[in-house]
Order: sequence, then structure tokens, then C-alpha cells
Amino acid sequence: MALSLAELQKAQAEVDGFQYGPAPALNPANRSTQAALGNPQAVTSPPSVYYPSNETPNFRLSTEDMSSQLANNFVAIDTLIAGSVLVIQSRMQYVNTTAPQTISLSATATQMYAVSLFTQAAGTAAGGHAVSTTISYTSALGVPETISVSTPLDSANVVMETYPLMVLGGTTITLSTAYAGGATNDPYTISARLVQMP
Repeated sequence: MALSLAELQKAQAEVDGFQYGPAPALNPANRSTQAALGNPQAVTSPPSVYYPSNETPNFRLSTEDMSSQLANNFVAIDTLIAGSVLVIQSRMQYVNTTAPQTISLSATATQMYAVSLFTQAAGTAAGGHAVSTTISYTSALGVPETISVSTPLDSANVVMETYPLMVLGGTTITLSTAYAGGATNDPYTISARLVQMP
């Protein structure tokens, strides 16, 4: 009974001492010998990268000191979740800041982005003082868009907002703050994240 290429590769790997490691591709001499014996072998693609190498391809998780089975499972999980995990591309976080703040993100593709914003005031400012947060971006239709959020500084309050934005690739999303209503250096807290959606 003729052996399949996979069976020949497994036997070759065991002979070469790779019982727990990669199954090397059948070398050309063995292919020729099998063909001469009436068992021609189809040419196959080269074997996939053998792990453990040093790290997984996407999240660079270490695969050192792991069995090949465990390391290959890490690679499979790494590949599976790489396209579905949100990665924060730009962020800011300031507690009791007394200056305007800005962050931005260049959109690599026309797709959905999320902007999450948290602002808080202790309520110690003079009447009418506020901080204005402005989100600027270009929509997928090429239209410049602006979203403004005001946080009063003269009363204790929290503002929390999340905006899903369809952004044109090659443009920039900018989130910036500015004082309003006569405020110049009143403390406020801000935390913001700009995230490319999968």
C-alpha cells in the first residue's frame, strides 16, 4: 500500500528526531525514489512557520519554552483575535488639568472609528466658566464635520459621550479642548480614546 505524502513526512520527521517538532517537507530525493517505486507524490506548498519561534505574529506573545502544540495554539488564537480586538490608537488622560489638551489620529482607511470622552468638573470655577471639547473629522462623503461638547466648570458634574464616526481614509480625527465663558485656568479632568473599529 502506497504511503501518502503526510505519512512519509511524519516517518521522515521521526527518523530525523523531530517527534515533537516540525514535520519537514519531503526532500526531492525521496520524492524521486517514491515516483520510481510507482508512488508519485504531488508537489506541496512549503510547511507553515514552525512555532515555537520567538513570538506570535500579531500580538508578539512569547512562545519560548513552550511545546510546539501549545505554541501553535497560541499562534492560532493570536491570528483569530488579531482582526477582532479593538486597539486604542490615541488617548489622553489628565486629572485636574488647567490647560487645553489635544489628541489626533490619522484614519488609515475609510471605516468606522469610535471616540469616547469623559470630562469632569469639581464645580469650583466662577459662574459661566466652561470647557468646550471639539471633535473634528471628515466623513466618508468627504464632508468636514464637527461635534462640540460643553462641560460647565461652575458646578460639579460629569459628561460621558461615545461617538461612532464613519471617517474618510487619509484624513485626521482631532479631539481638542478650549476654555469658554471667561475661564482661563480652572481645573478639569478629561479622559478620551480614539479607536479604529474592526
